[in-house]
Amino acid sequence: MKRRIFVAAFALCLSLAGQGHQALAAEDKGQNDLYDQLIKEGWTVAAPGVLQRNLGPNKVETLGFGADGLRFKLEELKNQLAFLREEYRHRPTAELRRSIRSQRAEIERTRAALETASVTDELDVEKAASGIDCTIKYGAHVDAFPLSGGSQGVGATTDSYFNSNCGQTGEVYAHAYGKATGADNVIRTFSKSDPTTGPSLPRIGGNVTASATGTVLGVKDCYSYSFATMTSYDINVTYSQSSTNYTCPVQITPTITGPTLGLVSGYNCQTYTWSVSATGGAPGYTYTWYRDGSQVGTGTSYSQTFCGGNYAWTEYVNLSATARDTAGQTGTDTHNATIRYSATTSTCDPYKFCPQEPL
Repeated sequence: MKRRIFVAAFALCLSLAGQGHQALAAEDKGQNDLYDQLIKEGWTVAAPGVLQRNLGPNKVETLGFGADGLRFKLEELKNQLAFLREEYRHRPTAELRRSIRSQRAEIERTRAALETASVTDELDVEKAASGIDCTIKYGAHVDAFPLSGGSQGVGATTDSYFNSNCGQTGEVYAHAYGKATGADNVIRTFSKSDPTTGPSLPRIGGNVTASATGTVLGVKDCYSYSFATMTSYDINVTYSQSSTNYTCPVQITPTITGPTLGLVSGYNCQTYTWSVSATGGAPGYTYTWYRDGSQVGTGTSYSQTFCGGNYAWTEYVNLSATARDTAGQTGTDTHNATIRYSATTSTCDPYKFCPQEPL
């Protein structure tokens, strides 16, 4: 019975490549084929009555049904609440306090719905498709990301929606959070929820949306998270997307300048120097030089002396310099040079060293 209901729900909730979902009136035939097709599309069973699918790195969508779906959603919300409370304990802000209240309200509504959920978890197909033109659309878009365009830090954006022309209602909720440490070693955060506590709670209807977005500047210890969910108690379906990011933008750009071609003739010696400078990140840079992967020096310049043996050959110099800023972030540039040695008509006693030849 459980699998039959599970697949029947999917017959109503056809995936549209992560962009949304549309419920349509459907006959019971072919449900096993549909179930197999969804598994081939990347859905996996995460728990009884719950399927999940990866949408990309650290991004997941979840589809649940009946009481099983509500229980899964409830655990997600409780874990998020525990995280927010811990963050508030260390860094109490008005934004975090509002998000905690919104999260608690969403948990209470989910818990209340779970207590009254149908024992059989039946999907009301007739109610979900009351007419030939009946459609129910729902979905979400989430993203957690490092900032770009010259700014350092993280951001998160999220939204969820529900739309029905059949009389059903859905409830939507969105949450975005981020934190980063600045070059001054101060941790800054943002926490956005929609709806917030107040008259707008809860956000339930036949055509509803919720969205939240935020950014915070910083150069290390970056983290951002976005979560959006839709629940329709009329058709016993819960849907959510979540995305996490742990990356700070590495925007330190070192640049090596210096010769790309050197000439050494006979037994002569030539010294060549390369320099490095950096931009971006948290200024106050230190530099480490490498040749062919081995460390050869530190500082803003590197010099090397090349001496000939009075015969023709070519030496290749593969340099790299790594810049580190005061926040511990790094960036690397590479530079290649060619040293060409040539022979001359000058001679030297083979039993003595030439004046130009190094000992």
